[in-house]
Amino acid sequence: VFDQEMERIFLTNWNFVCHESEIPEAGDYRTATVAGQAIVVCRNPDGRINAFYNTCRHRGAQVVPEGAGNARAFTCMYHLWTYDLDGRLLSVPGEEAYQTSYAEGGLAKCDTGLVPVRVDSMHRLVFVCFDHDVPGLADYLGDIADVLAVPFGDPELKVWVDREKTMRANWKMQPENSRDGYHAPLLHRRLRHVSPPRPYRLTGNGHAVQVLGLDYEDGLKHNTVDKELADNPELTRAFMSHPLPGISRDAPAYVVTLFPDSLFLVRYSTLLIERQIPIGPDETVIEFRAGGIEGDDAAVSAVRDAHWNVYWSDGEGNLAEDWAAYEAQQRGVGNAGMRYSLLARGEPATEGLRGDDNRIRSFWQEWRRHMGCDTNAPPDDR
Repeated sequence: VFDQEMERIFLTNWNFVCHESEIPEAGDYRTATVAGQAIVVCRNPDGRINAFYNTCRHRGAQVVPEGAGNARAFTCMYHLWTYDLDGRLLSVPGEEAYQTSYAEGGLAKCDTGLVPVRVDSMHRLVFVCFDHDVPGLADYLGDIADVLAVPFGDPELKVWVDREKTMRANWKMQPENSRDGYHAPLLHRRLRHVSPPRPYRLTGNGHAVQVLGLDYEDGLKHNTVDKELADNPELTRAFMSHPLPGISRDAPAYVVTLFPDSLFLVRYSTLLIERQIPIGPDETVIEFRAGGIEGDDAAVSAVRDAHWNVYWSDGEGNLAEDWAAYEAQQRGVGNAGMRYSLLARGEPATEGLRGDDNRIRSFWQEWRRHMGCDTNAPPDDR
């Protein structure tokens, strides 16, 4: 099933890889693994963003080391073949030993550049797609793009990878969890009174947006904020003093979930982006991104960091609680006596309030469409 998912879902959909602020200058690059494919995304001297398979055309070695950086060109460590930022093959050591044409068994440099990957961005969010026949990024995002414009499209926003975590869980645990409003005030005590339920809506292609409230005064009043915030109410109130671009107290927070596996969460002065790297049926690496505004001084950055850590620290934040839930669910669904999950909260609808299962049902409907199944699992004879 996992192999079919990589082929039918991840290789045929647009996949988020980074924010443009992560590669702002010519020569900036970031490597990524998407659907098992090693790629590199970079900005060329003209400012255009390119993406390539991270594979040398000579003997197949990975050209760019894992991570991010800046380079004028990419040189394979194996035989020092060098490519420019548009993927063209620039130089080959001992090139004279090659014949002048393919017909003679030699090398045509003009035809031996890095293999491009389809890449596009919207509101400064960079996506890749391995299928050139599927519709473009605008069609994939649809109406959800209007939501992501704020704050991700603002030129002053900057985003960075804060950490990554390897989960002993299937990749689908995260998209189920991120669409499950039922658990929010139950598993995450700190959300009670602080994040009252607001409307959600389904937007097609398996995407959804959940609007969130944010009221720290009510959390302080009912003593549902973390102890460190209850002991420091001025810091808690400061979380609402530095809004991200375009965010207001009337519209302070939201969660966007993109099919198959990306999450974009905004809470007034802080944000979280989750990008998954499925490794196997029971192993997933998740990248966690944070964000701020270019030019934030140290004091404002400290407030944003404190706000981020309330929800998404490794210790007692929402992430740690969600991680425990993913892995508990992974262990539990492996039992032979438990064949089915129950997705029965709420009547079928394209909009409603946090707590029903329509966002999860929408995910599985899209999963079935891609996988060619009538139920949420392939038939036993596949």
